Amino acid sequence: MTTIDAMTILFAVLLAGLGLALGFARTLRFFTKGIFGFILSIFICATFGGMIAGIPAVAGLIERLNASLTNAWSFLGKIRLETVIYYILLFFAVQIVRILIVKFLGGIFSSGNVVMRTINRVLGMLLMVAAVLLLTLLVFGIFRIFENTGFVQDLTAKIDGTFLGVLYENNPVRFVTETTASEQAMLFLM
Repeated sequence: MTTIDAMTILFAVLLAGLGLALGFARTLRFFTKGIFGFILSIFICATFGGMIAGIPAVAGLIERLNASLTNAWSFLGKIRLETVIYYILLFFAVQIVRILIVKFLGGIFSSGNVVMRTINRVLGMLLMVAAVLLLTLLVFGIFRIFENTGFVQDLTAKIDGTFLGVLYENNPVRFVTETTASEQAMLFLM
């Protein structure tokens, strides 16, 4: 075990302790308010927006909006303004749903009986560690974009062979897809 692994374990234990002290309701509020809530909403829109747009009813609304915008001014159809409007509306819908879910769950886990307090503390511990792990994966996903820079190369050299190095190499969050030369040639020909 390297020093970085020991520091990672210590940091995870400290986060678990903080989550235990705060509880699930407070930890959930912390990670869904302010900038974290904004980032979470954008992430949800980017992840599920295309799938939601593929639902026949939603796709029909988007097509009708595109037709209306194109009839008003033809260039609006070319700049795909309906997609921008769709994602703005989706963002506000996600914000409202996020706030309602946090209020509902916060109210449930803030009750005063012993069983709920215990569950609140244990879930707070798990949520704190999981949320920071997800943030780490997002940061590693961003680092992957800039992996040819000196900073990221130095960082990956330092974490190579550690738990963080394994996370970096096997990160499911990828903002850039890796394509082979033949795939790039096929895309170019299309």
